[in-house]
Amino acid sequence: MPSDLRQRLRGTGFVILSEVPDDEIVIGVAGRFWRPDDGRCLDLTAGDFGGFARPGYAKAAWNFKLSAESPECTVLSTETRIKCLGWEALSKFRLYWGLVSPFSGLIRTAILRQVKTAAESHANPVTSW
Repeated sequence: MPSDLRQRLRGTGFVILSEVPDDEIVIGVAGRFWRPDDGRCLDLTAGDFGGFARPGYAKAAWNFKLSAESPECTVLSTETRIKCLGWEALSKFRLYWGLVSPFSGLIRTAILRQVKTAAESHANPVTSW
C-alpha cells in the first residue's frame, strides 16, 4: 500500500489491521460514530485494536478482498463488522445506523466503482480475433 494512503488513513483514525498484498486489506477504527464529531480514537494503533474495550464506544473492521474468478476476471468485495462496547453504545449505534446505512451503501458502491474503473483503465486491452 502506498505510504500516502497509509498517512491519510492514519489521519482519519483508521489503522491497518492486516494486509496480504494483491489479496486483502483490513482496516479498523474505533469511536462514537453517532456523535457529530464521530468521536474517533485517533491515537489507536493496530496493536491496540483487538483489546480496545472502552465502554460507550464501538469499533469497526472493514476489509477489501480480491478473488480471482478466472484469468480475465477478479472480484473485489468488501465487508464491515461492528462491535459495540456496552448497551449504551449498541442502542446509540442502532439509531445512528438506521439513519446512515442507505448512505453508507451508496458510498461503498461508489468506492467499488472507482476501483473498478481504475483497474480496468490499467488492464491490457483484449484483442478480438
